[in-house]
Amino acid sequence: MELKNKLKELRTARDMTQEAVAEHLGVSSQTVSKWERGLLSPDIALLPKIALLFKCSIDSLFDMELVWSTEHRKEFVEKIHALHEKKDWEGVYQAWIHEIELNPDRYDNYADVMLHVYRKKLYDNDRVKKMISLAEHAEKCCTDDDKRNEIYRIMLQLCSESKDPDIREKGTYYYKKLPSLRHSREVYAKFVMDGEEYRSQVLKNIIYTVDLTECSVRQLILPDMPLQEKLFYYKKAAMLYETVLDGKFSGFYDPPLIADYYDIAKIYMKTGQMDEASEYIDRILMMLERHMNENEKENKSKLLYATVFPNHTPFERTCRKQLGQMLKNPIFEPFRDKIQDMYERYSAYVSLKGESR
Repeated sequence: MELKNKLKELRTARDMTQEAVAEHLGVSSQTVSKWERGLLSPDIALLPKIALLFKCSIDSLFDMELVWSTEHRKEFVEKIHALHEKKDWEGVYQAWIHEIELNPDRYDNYADVMLHVYRKKLYDNDRVKKMISLAEHAEKCCTDDDKRNEIYRIMLQLCSESKDPDIREKGTYYYKKLPSLRHSREVYAKFVMDGEEYRSQVLKNIIYTVDLTECSVRQLILPDMPLQEKLFYYKKAAMLYETVLDGKFSGFYDPPLIADYYDIAKIYMKTGQMDEASEYIDRILMMLERHMNENEKENKSKLLYATVFPNHTPFERTCRKQLGQMLKNPIFEPFRDKIQDMYERYSAYVSLKGESR
């Protein structure tokens, strides 16, 4: 990239005007404009100031890294290995800091030095605060989400080791910056939570993981897939819930398991396996019986349980709707009487429950 384009890119990336750049460098805005149009080149004496302003190396202004970075990196890695062999952890730290000063826009180096500080327990406040300053710079200037999130992951662990409440609070900040799914934020909860708050978060992690996995397994089922293959996936989806529920009441998580049982029973009916279909219909009816028995509802799942979610239809209405679909499906005609009986009793239960609210 030409110098004129590089200067404009660095300026706009930091949301600076030409006037602001000119003020920092002690030149006129017209001069900066000429640099960016290629009509004039910066005086060599200004290059260190430009690099400092944009937090980059002088070589990066001219893309010199393309010429020397491979050889330089090789020498640097050899230096780090030599320091590791001598177990000179302070030397390793200083080498990384110097490398970052030379190349402040190589953010993978930031994560490496942070990890070194964390692994070797170099937790003194001065070092941790230096790491925080690097993280703050990366947050503002790094455009690579993966590199930023790697920095957040390490920093939340590093800050959690501090006895300084302000630094520990920074750990919570980095925890919240992590996306919850792609970068598995929840597995780092132990660094920023304890006691009942941490236990509650772990239970939420289990619920979220099981619920997401069950949905994902169902999404593997294609319309034109052979029935036996569909059956395999539906049963695997159901087993995810069965494993954590252990036959206990789960509230909102009963309907998806009932839906899995319903689809399994349909396939067994289509393949003429009536006894197997009957087994899964009985499982559905047994779960609904449990809903109507207050004593059974007290026997809650320890891992997967919830009765109320904001803006969600009550789980009993969802179950009644699923039962109504079974009743309307002609494939279940051999079981119509017991499905009808349950539908009437469960509808009365849902209505009574609604009136009591």
